[in-house]
Amino acid sequence: MLRRYILFFALLISVIVSGYSFRDLDWLKHESEHFVYIYHNEVAGSVSQIEEIAENTFLGLSELFGNPFRDKISILIGGYEDRSNGLANPIMESIYIMTIGLDYPYRNDGFWLEEVITHELTHLFQMTATAPVGNFLRNYFSRLYLPNALQPMWFTEGFAQLGSELIGDLYEYDYRRLPFLWDQLDREDPFLEETVVSGHSGIGGEAYYNYGYAFLTFLYETYGFESIQELVRIKSGLLGFAGVEAAFRMVYEKSYEELKAEFIEIQTRRWMEVETPTINRFSQKIEEFVSHFRPKTYSGELYYLAYDREMRCYSLYREETEILNTTMEIVDFSVFENEIALLVFESEVSETRLYFFREGRLERTKHAHLLGIDFLGKDRLVVLKNNFGIPSVEILSLRNERITPIFESSAGAEIQIDNLRASLDGTLVAFRVNVQGSKHLALYSSIDESLSFYAVAKDFSIGSWTAEGFLISVQNGIGSSIYLLTPGGKMSGQASFTRYVREPARTRDGFVAAGQLQGNKLLQASEAKPVDFELDASEIDFRAAGPVEGTKYDGFANWKFISPIPYKGLSVLFTDLTFHNELIAGGSFDFETMQPGLHMELLSKDYAPVDFALSVAFSDLRPEASLDAYRQYRINPKLSFGWRARFEYPLRVSGSVNAILQDSSALYGGQASLETLINIRDTQTATSNLVDVGINVDFDWKKGGFTIDSTIFSRVTFGVDPSLVPVELWDFRDTSNIVVGLSVSTDYAVSRRGINFLNLAHLSEEGIGARIDMLIGNAFSWRLAIYKFETAYLYAAYPLAIRMGVMLQNMRLLPYFDFRLLY
Repeated sequence: MLRRYILFFALLISVIVSGYSFRDLDWLKHESEHFVYIYHNEVAGSVSQIEEIAENTFLGLSELFGNPFRDKISILIGGYEDRSNGLANPIMESIYIMTIGLDYPYRNDGFWLEEVITHELTHLFQMTATAPVGNFLRNYFSRLYLPNALQPMWFTEGFAQLGSELIGDLYEYDYRRLPFLWDQLDREDPFLEETVVSGHSGIGGEAYYNYGYAFLTFLYETYGFESIQELVRIKSGLLGFAGVEAAFRMVYEKSYEELKAEFIEIQTRRWMEVETPTINRFSQKIEEFVSHFRPKTYSGELYYLAYDREMRCYSLYREETEILNTTMEIVDFSVFENEIALLVFESEVSETRLYFFREGRLERTKHAHLLGIDFLGKDRLVVLKNNFGIPSVEILSLRNERITPIFESSAGAEIQIDNLRASLDGTLVAFRVNVQGSKHLALYSSIDESLSFYAVAKDFSIGSWTAEGFLISVQNGIGSSIYLLTPGGKMSGQASFTRYVREPARTRDGFVAAGQLQGNKLLQASEAKPVDFELDASEIDFRAAGPVEGTKYDGFANWKFISPIPYKGLSVLFTDLTFHNELIAGGSFDFETMQPGLHMELLSKDYAPVDFALSVAFSDLRPEASLDAYRQYRINPKLSFGWRARFEYPLRVSGSVNAILQDSSALYGGQASLETLINIRDTQTATSNLVDVGINVDFDWKKGGFTIDSTIFSRVTFGVDPSLVPVELWDFRDTSNIVVGLSVSTDYAVSRRGINFLNLAHLSEEGIGARIDMLIGNAFSWRLAIYKFETAYLYAAYPLAIRMGVMLQNMRLLPYFDFRLLY
């Protein structure tokens, strides 16, 4: 028997060391004076450019705000699709960045890589800044000591964007952002806390980016840069735990509300004469929280996408008729005859994939990592592809899968490509190229296979194809002008918009484009025609960046101290630089038995060939140890398979396989999601063997402020001792052979209050709810809870869902409390 366990343990170790994995496990490391760069080989060509930007940014921010860092900052680099373009982690003193740029409609479009690096590093400089005593606490006691992080979301994101402007002149409150400002100034009570803290607005979280940047720019321009430096200095000390209110009063001798009123008054005087555009008839009845965007014409009909921000559903419309509704994010689409091609972002695997909508059904294809599509005639698509961080434009034949390359950004992150369009006859392809902030329009002719570039001095967006050429919207002051682009670079003036719009299209009603007016809508152009002009031919001069000489990064040899934590008594937490590996060690003391306990845990996720957790403990004078190895393989966005193996001392071995089915869709005017987990496990001890099969079904439904969450659980064991694998659910425990359970909760949001306490805590959505939990086995356990819930934005502006109430549990009246992070 012992030999069997030793053999199993040896096999388990070999799987961990050399197990097969779909993911790229070769992490590399490169260091410069102030940074450690951690990356995979496919983005190695961008590391030298990132190093240059990062070091220059570090010097600029240090001159403005001082240097709060004792160790080198970690920069994790990715080249895949993601909805988080960058992320700052002040606890780890690290940032994550993408080398693929995202074309944000509400931010100016400069050199992507420089913008994201300066933005995230400004976060680190501001939030990790501490007084001398605080530096000692962060370095030797806890990196969780962050007085500068106690601030509303608008301050956090606004400061990062202001920092990018101050050190590199990368940002400005330009015509892409101004529509949000104008829309708010038209309201009776502009810039509500619900808008600029929780992002409850037609443009979501972009509201607190835009307001924070505008408001802090107002402070900088009105009261001088020294006032911004003083804000950071005061918030770096103990007064930082009082939030921004105390700092405002000390620096400006005014409250936040007084400064906000001053800001609104100045902006109102400045923009009071701004003209309001006309809303197209298809968007006239939609509310602020429904967005219409990406208009395209085909056979004289207008197609466009819609996003319901409260329902979190995407729709494709033809004129006023909805032809597709899905909970998956639609990134782009194209129409040809009876074919509709769609690019869908599969959030489960964080990648885009090509789908076709045929006969009322979505058909998934094998083509992934696409950023843009357009039909190029029958059975051909022109696609913008992400080749592991290097964008390229290609022609894809749907018949024989043949690829014809058009243009590749071999310089990596220095060049971004977007806004892909094709002519209906398949002879012309247009796309926008951004070379370190310099814009170019590319035209490819499939007739002679020629590719031409034209320099465009201002921001522009390519729209639909007409019989004569492509429609282009070009910045004109605080508005946009519409031109018809014909081969050769001639721009013929067509119409005008009084604010920023993108992706213009020609319809029976005239010219329409997507723009912001109390939410994203289709706007109607005026008849004012801009002056014709011709684009100048240009050349894109770039060189392929050579990869740096990186060394292999070992996540189990690069530990960083984080903090003591209240875990199994008192523990100390260490992580590696990628935050994929964690080491926890600590001890406890049982005052009933008067026995000490020691424990150590090593956890690894998404780093080694398999995920694993190793635990060693010494409690009640007995040693205990366990090793878990597990992986989950996703077959498609809805289905995944996984396995888990566990070895324990005292000797016990278990192995299991599982299947998980996930799906979501619109249902009865709301959004429904379903997850089914089937798990089969075998457990072996020195004296017995047990097999158990469990099924867990979760069903959720949301509509407006009403939510229903339900879980059905069942488990059957085959063996003589089911207590080996007890069921532990909802604070209940059962050890019988057959166990079934049911949990149902319902919440109803009463209001969004937007209550702000000294800019320390912001209470957002509130409501009431109830839940009932039951577990039936060798006993019947139940509880009924009635509670009130709050959504609170606290430390570092992370939202918490808090439930407080009373519950009746097995006829005992007890308090009920529960909380969880929303993201």
